[in-house]
Amino acid sequence: MSKIPTRPFGKTGVAMPILALGGAKALEYKRNQTEATRIIDEALQAGVRYIDTAATYGESEDVIGEALRGRRQEVFLGTKSDRRDYDGAWRDLERSLKRLRTDYLDQWIVHHVSTAEDVRRLTAPDGALKAFWQAKEQGIVKYVGISGHHDPAILQQMLERYPFDMVLMPLNPAEWHHPRSFSKGLLPIAAKMGIGIAVMKVPALGKLMQPGRLTPVEVFRYALSHPIHTAVIAPDNLKQWRDWLNAAQQFTPLSEAEISAMHTRVAPYWDDSTRTYHSWL
Repeated sequence: MSKIPTRPFGKTGVAMPILALGGAKALEYKRNQTEATRIIDEALQAGVRYIDTAATYGESEDVIGEALRGRRQEVFLGTKSDRRDYDGAWRDLERSLKRLRTDYLDQWIVHHVSTAEDVRRLTAPDGALKAFWQAKEQGIVKYVGISGHHDPAILQQMLERYPFDMVLMPLNPAEWHHPRSFSKGLLPIAAKMGIGIAVMKVPALGKLMQPGRLTPVEVFRYALSHPIHTAVIAPDNLKQWRDWLNAAQQFTPLSEAEISAMHTRVAPYWDDSTRTYHSWL
């Protein structure tokens, strides 16, 4: 099995494989433990290192922790907390470490920051952001990130105010058409800052891979033809994960003309492809 190419992950010094494994869907429930373990095994064998999950992804942290018994050092392990208060964030971290069966995280992400109210609560004296910085200072967390898929202006505000190591945002050819496009509004700013950039919603929750639309190889090529470092993919099953591994292993960048042509192809259904996650409030 050929290895996955890597890119420097911002200023972290980490050589990040261009494909990362997301902890939702196939990795979200204990009843799928056997298949989830096989997915993780094949990911590591192919050179994938970053496994991304969240405290709110069902039983995902437990599933991943079980699959990684004795293999913790092989992965760049990250999770997220959507708590907005200091005490709640610490409780999430303590529970996440226990479920993941580890005593440290490579990355801890402030989850789905979407509104001005989120910013106000996070940055208050008793806000969750204080817990994130303390965890990093104490060596429990190596890197702190932020994620969102609703409003790029909100994430821009946070990136400009605080020294985050990375950002996680949506990126796909349908998202380019959205009036609050992350690829137009936030991506150039994050790239200029030199921080780690991971992307999600690459297949637009599967909308872009409906019959007659795009393939995993096409949407993956689109995402990685931008100045990002890795694409986080949460597969439905082992077969689908192998499709994503294939897409990463054979990756070649698109030309500007090919990117433009893909925007044109998805124009008739861009709203259907982005509504679920871009306008979820």
